[in-house]
Amino acid sequence: MFAALLSRPAVRCAVEQTRRPGARRGRVPQPTALPPAPASDILHDRNEGRHRMAGAVADRVVRARWEEGRAVGRRFRASASLVVAAVVLLPAVASAFHLGFVEAEWDGVGGVDGIGAAFSVAVSPDGAHVYVAAWGDSSLAVFTRDPATGRLTFVEAQWDDAGGVDGLAGAYSVVVSPDGAHVYAAGLLDNAVAVFARDPASGALTFVEVERDGVGGVEGLAGASAVVVSPDGDHVYATGFWDNSVAAFARQPTGALTFVEVERDGVGGVEGLANATGVAVSPDGAHVYVAGEGDHAVAVFARQAASGALDFVEAEVDGTGGVTALAGASAVAVSPEGATVYATGAYDSGLVAFIRDPISGALSLLEEYLNGQGGVAGMNGPRGLAVSPDWQHVYVAAYGGDAVVSFARQPLGGALTFLEFRDSSWGVVGLQGARSVASSPDGRNLYVAGADDSAVVALVRMLFGDGFERGTTSEWSTTVP
Repeated sequence: MFAALLSRPAVRCAVEQTRRPGARRGRVPQPTALPPAPASDILHDRNEGRHRMAGAVADRVVRARWEEGRAVGRRFRASASLVVAAVVLLPAVASAFHLGFVEAEWDGVGGVDGIGAAFSVAVSPDGAHVYVAAWGDSSLAVFTRDPATGRLTFVEAQWDDAGGVDGLAGAYSVVVSPDGAHVYAAGLLDNAVAVFARDPASGALTFVEVERDGVGGVEGLAGASAVVVSPDGDHVYATGFWDNSVAAFARQPTGALTFVEVERDGVGGVEGLANATGVAVSPDGAHVYVAGEGDHAVAVFARQAASGALDFVEAEVDGTGGVTALAGASAVAVSPEGATVYATGAYDSGLVAFIRDPISGALSLLEEYLNGQGGVAGMNGPRGLAVSPDWQHVYVAAYGGDAVVSFARQPLGGALTFLEFRDSSWGVVGLQGARSVASSPDGRNLYVAGADDSAVVALVRMLFGDGFERGTTSEWSTTVP
């Protein structure tokens, strides 16, 4: 498999499949070769009677859950003032922010290096730096970010097997710790998580250590595909695509990791982890959510705050409980206030919104969105997902559509309304094979990893009518909300 992966010029996802209409839902076998890229316009016909709620319907659902004693008021009883403040401060409907193109940084252009087949992007908590994990280059690139314009300036790249660095072969995912002190990267071909110390002034990285599957008691990292740090900074969680697992680590002050445990699909009642490819922790740190691409599912775990160990709660599986847009679950994200969980279904070209129970962490379907239905466009083969820090938007990186898709979000309900998509037809370059999207902490900019373009793209959020015209990139570039 590795030879096939490394020989393909335009790298597509290691497991990119399109499920035939009406095909049996089941686990995707572990890959032996790189499958074909998704079609340019994959649409999946679905029963129009599917479970889909919007607007007033979603409001009625939330109200019903309130009456059942499981709604927002009770869910946030530990901090009732949060709900009151949210009602006062947040609009009922999101503002009409749109995306404008700022720039694209290309591998091998203008001194930029180490972003060949860029697969993942992360922004430091202080908003000063952007980090890109590059599958094709087996590297981690560092950029400084101009907070006024959102533009990037290349700083350096860390390469696998260079200068003592290890664990970056097939770099697949990157995350910055909440305190900004460390950067963690998942190396899928190294079956490892690489640890770096971060210089807060320059953003430059210093290699600390590597945690590798099968070494020193570490388990569950075969095909390391995603990594996340808990909000309290105490633990790191990484998914193993080939191990069908999620591994838990304790984080030391130096950034170094100590293996805690592994949760495996089909072991001890755990479900939904086949070909685990995405992971997120709720803002309160109480729960961990994992996207299982092979199980077409989102697995839910309760997190033990002291040890970091996980306890399986449930799995939301495509084709059950009204869920119909989760085939090839590829990414998962939790809204900043913790009320909603979103997940993408790459094979369905879908996006699913779940209501989250803050006590148990369990999920219940809110609504679904499919490319080509209900006005949604550009969302072919979604692979990346982000919620804006102000709660008002959800952004999807559409790998098959070479686009970024925007949804307006109801801050207090979580329901979404399709807003727009941005691709080359709008003058946005660098989005071929868009795989990952991340927001700056101030909410001004989005950064997207374009795998097939070997590029990282900077976008700006702006209000409609604020110099916004189709293709007028010069006006977009100068407009900041």
